Amino acid sequence: MTLFTPMAGEKSRKQFLIVFTLSCVIPLLIMVFIVYQYLLPLIEADLDGLLGSALTYGIAIMSLFPLLSFFLMFRWIRSLEKITGEIQMKSREVINGQKEFCEQTISLQDLQAPATDDTRATGEENEIQSLIHSFNAIFQTAADQLAEREHLKELLASLIAVASDLTSELEFNRLFPMIIGRVTEVMEAERTSLYVIDWDTRELWTKVAEGVERITLPVGKGISGRVAETGQLLNVADAWDLPYFDRSFDQRNRFRTRSVLCLPIKGRTGQNIGVLQVINKKEKDRFDRRDEIFLKGLASQVGIALENSLLIDELKLSFNSSISTLSAIVDARHPLTAGHSLRVTEYSLLIAKEMGLGENDIEVLRLAALLHDIGKIGIRDAILLKDGLFTPEERAEMNSHPAKTRLILENFYFPRSLRTVPEIACAHHEKIDGSGYPEGKCGDALHLGSRIIAVADVFDALTSRREYPKYTSQKTLGCVPMPLGDAIALLQQEAGNHLAPEVVAAFLRCLPQALLHFRGEHFSPEYMDETLHRLVPECTHVVDEQRLS
Repeated sequence: MTLFTPMAGEKSRKQFLIVFTLSCVIPLLIMVFIVYQYLLPLIEADLDGLLGSALTYGIAIMSLFPLLSFFLMFRWIRSLEKITGEIQMKSREVINGQKEFCEQTISLQDLQAPATDDTRATGEENEIQSLIHSFNAIFQTAADQLAEREHLKELLASLIAVASDLTSELEFNRLFPMIIGRVTEVMEAERTSLYVIDWDTRELWTKVAEGVERITLPVGKGISGRVAETGQLLNVADAWDLPYFDRSFDQRNRFRTRSVLCLPIKGRTGQNIGVLQVINKKEKDRFDRRDEIFLKGLASQVGIALENSLLIDELKLSFNSSISTLSAIVDARHPLTAGHSLRVTEYSLLIAKEMGLGENDIEVLRLAALLHDIGKIGIRDAILLKDGLFTPEERAEMNSHPAKTRLILENFYFPRSLRTVPEIACAHHEKIDGSGYPEGKCGDALHLGSRIIAVADVFDALTSRREYPKYTSQKTLGCVPMPLGDAIALLQQEAGNHLAPEVVAAFLRCLPQALLHFRGEHFSPEYMDETLHRLVPECTHVVDEQRLS
């Protein structure tokens, strides 16, 4: 593709010669003809005389000026041709991708057009030099604009990538560290922190803080606290120059905070809900305008994700509070079962982690364990609170509580990921051999969560005071907690019949953790310490520390 047409090509040069000859030489010849043909005869001058010689020399000298003008004009045209050709060649190299704009310059040496003595002496530029410098400035400006455009494209691509992560990642505990890491990389900084503002306590705390532990500070204190309070972006070259910057943090962590870019994150209502802070630009003294634009664009998207995260946390807290309250209400109906559901839940979670269950399975198990006895709400107090053995009719009604648990929980709205909670919770009295209730399921037909809760439920019933006597195959032990060694032996005995062997084995492996967790609260030291020392001798020093405390 031809971008430039030379100012004087071969054809143009011939046309110039013809026009120049006609415009300069022919008038001169006409003048000579008039002088010699009419003027000299009129004044009767001798051609060989003094006047004739003067006219001859004058005409000769006058003829030199067109020739000199022709030479200079031809030289300027040739220079312009070279500049045009050089620009055309360098532009073609850029178009073809052979070179970048920043690599293209034109010099007088390349064109073999050195500056004249006059321009050297005065320091002024002639037209050719000015033209070359103008074109070089155009090339440099184009190179700068291309570099700026490429940088903006990179920032835009990073912003789009971050936006994609914000919309695709639903687990906020993974999302925010990932986003903060991306910000640090794109901003070419040393570290980034995301603060959450708690206006109830007027404190900020770091949801993500690279390179340091969690930070908590009052609103209004330090750079982040000041930005949280004022809602204004802050971009400083050296944080130590600020009178309100606390240097003790740097000194404790052997860090030097220099350049800082910090801006507020706003929620949908316009209230500040967080602060995004980037520290220490690596290649420059401070963050520039482009960094501010990028961070502002990112902050609005992070604000949406952060607000959603806070709302979800509140919903989870409200939901879990409601579930825990329902569970506590059921346990509180009987003076001997207070805390039963919480202990069963704790045991179940220990087993689940020991068996390597995933996060969602553990959450389902937690809710099912908390609510496994909620069906007892439908059992009459005369039966639920009876002290002693049940009649067959009373036993039948008591044994209906798992089915009632399912009916109640099926009226709850559980998200898709939690919809197995009713099924798991209602099957905690089923047995591996199929002799349990309410449906007589057996083996693999029982959900693993139900098998886990069954082990936890039996262990807590054995090791807690109840209104009915406990017994083994050899003896009846009364209503007090079964000795810990006998309870362990009974679990092992029932593995494969009542209880799932793999779950019993997992529970016994994490039993020391369970005992230590409830030592002094549910288990007296006298009840558990001897057995714990026998199970795990290395727990002795832990027990001694708890006793001293």
